[in-house]
Amino acid sequence: MVIRKYNDSEASPAHAGTIRAHTVIPKGSVIEPPFDSAWGYLGGPGRLETHSHTAAEIYIIFKGSGRVHVDGEFAEVGCGDIVEIPSGAPHDIENLTDGELLWLAFWWKENV
Repeated sequence: MVIRKYNDSEASPAHAGTIRAHTVIPKGSVIEPPFDSAWGYLGGPGRLETHSHTAAEIYIIFKGSGRVHVDGEFAEVGCGDIVEIPSGAPHDIENLTDGELLWLAFWWKENV
């Protein structure tokens, strides 16, 4: 059995330094999922840089609350919310509070 959770000492700046992130399921794990994954973390007010990519993506909010922007739309999100992001859609997530915002991001590998 392996139990993993966000650990800030394993995280590093990502997306031009706008968030802290680290891998959820590292290479060499017991499973080799058909997707990639990362923890995303904002420790107070801030915003992940807006970006897009060819892979579809899902965010699962684990702690805190914020606002997600996807392809010109926005919505408030909080713990337990799941956000589906279509491939090619510009997107970001924003922490509007002094508290922590923690989410899991999953994106599907190409040609799966």
